[in-house]
Amino acid sequence: MSTLSRRTRLVGAIALTAAAVGVAGPATANAEPQGHLTGEAGVGFFYGTFEEDQNMTLLVGGSVEEFCAVGPTGDPGVAPSRVFFRKDGAVDVKVNDKDQPAYLYSHAGPGGPDFLGVVCAPGASVPEPYAVGTTDLKVRISDAGDGFVDIFNSVNGTLATGDGAVFKVRASADFVLGSAGPLGDPAEFVEFSLTEIKR
Repeated sequence: MSTLSRRTRLVGAIALTAAAVGVAGPATANAEPQGHLTGEAGVGFFYGTFEEDQNMTLLVGGSVEEFCAVGPTGDPGVAPSRVFFRKDGAVDVKVNDKDQPAYLYSHAGPGGPDFLGVVCAPGASVPEPYAVGTTDLKVRISDAGDGFVDIFNSVNGTLATGDGAVFKVRASADFVLGSAGPLGDPAEFVEFSLTEIKR
């Protein structure tokens, strides 16, 4: 097996829009007797390298075309969500879903959030994915009402290239979201590994 080393592994920005997956309320919700609401939450994650020339970007929830179609504030995918309202006023959102579509792109130019800015620009050519597959998704979001939102998420799945190579992909992030965006360096709060599965 070959695994990206810690120095060169994919680390990067993660976008989770739609008010932090429904902290402001899921798209559709139904009351449950267990003390939470169930509904659907938008899903749009991206991870990437930040090298000077060649980069890789993993999109979870949709392809480049689907991310570009919904724009910078939309989410190409959906997943079932549960929203818990705590006695202290805090709101917790949990998402557990299987088989979320995942697309890995190998490309020149900027990685991370700048990748979508480049490929979604008018007249830009849409790249073909290097590998495609699905991931299991877990998300936990806690909003205590103090202006900061604690976010943890993870994906775990398998990707395959057009020539038959198969990769195991794992990623997670644990960070705090403030009014100006995530606090800290994504290289410090994101874990990502891509391992080729030998036959």
